Amino acid sequence: MLLLSVAAVVSGCASGRAGTDGAAGTGSAELVVFAASSFAAPLGELVDRFQRDRPGVEVRINPASSTALALQIADGAPAGVFVSAGRAPIERAGGRVVDPVVVATDDLVVAVPEGNPGRVRVTADLARVDLRVGACPAGVPCGDYARRVFDESGVVPSVDTEEPDAASLLAKVRSGDLDAAVLYRSQVAAAAPMVESVQLDPPSRVRAEYVVTALRSPDGSPPSPTATAFVEFVTATGAGALREAGFGPP
Repeated sequence: MLLLSVAAVVSGCASGRAGTDGAAGTGSAELVVFAASSFAAPLGELVDRFQRDRPGVEVRINPASSTALALQIADGAPAGVFVSAGRAPIERAGGRVVDPVVVATDDLVVAVPEGNPGRVRVTADLARVDLRVGACPAGVPCGDYARRVFDESGVVPSVDTEEPDAASLLAKVRSGDLDAAVLYRSQVAAAAPMVESVQLDPPSRVRAEYVVTALRSPDGSPPSPTATAFVEFVTATGAGALREAGFGPP
C-alpha cells in the first residue's frame, strides 16, 4: 500500500495512543488518513498546517481510489479519517463512518497533455478513434463522474485504457501516453503546465463532492480525539486553503 509521507512517518494504527493524543508538548498521537488520490496534494498542505500547532501529532496519508479505500476500511484497516471523492464510497465503508461532511466540491474538465496534441476542443472529441482516451472504471468516483458527463452530453467515448484512480489517470495524460481524459478541475490545474484543461462543451451540471469523516476503530470504539480534531480542522480552518487550491464550496 502506498503511503504518502507528509511528516515523520511512524508505525502504528490510526487511533490515538499514549499521552494526550496530540496536546502540544506532551505525549504523542498518530493518525492515518485514507484519502482519494485526487485530494492527496491539497490534503498534504492541510496536514502540514494541522501539525504545525500540534508538535505531538504525526499524520500520514494513504492515497488511493476512494472505492478501494472504503472496502479496506470496511475490512478493518487501521484508518482514523476517510476523505472520499463521492458519497457512494462513504456508504461502502460501513458502520465505522461518523457524521460525514461534504468539505469541498469540484468541476470536471477534459485533461490533455501540454500543447493539446490531440486538438481536443469539445466533449464529443473523446469519441474520436484516433485519440488515446483514458478513464477510470465504473464504481470508482472519477469513472462514475465521467460516465455521468458522457450520458448528459450523449457522447460515447472511445476509451483505450482504464486506470485505477484519478492520480494514475492524470499521470498517463501528463506523460503523453493519453491524449485526453475527464478529470477534476483542481487536479488538472495543480499539474499545469504539463497538463492543460479543456472545458466541457456542452457545459456539464456534474460536480464532484469531497466528503470527510472520522472513523470508529475496527473494534467499534469512538473516533480518537485526534481524528475528530482533524475533521473539524479540515471543515473549518482548512476551508480557505481548499478554496485557494481551486475547490468549490460544499
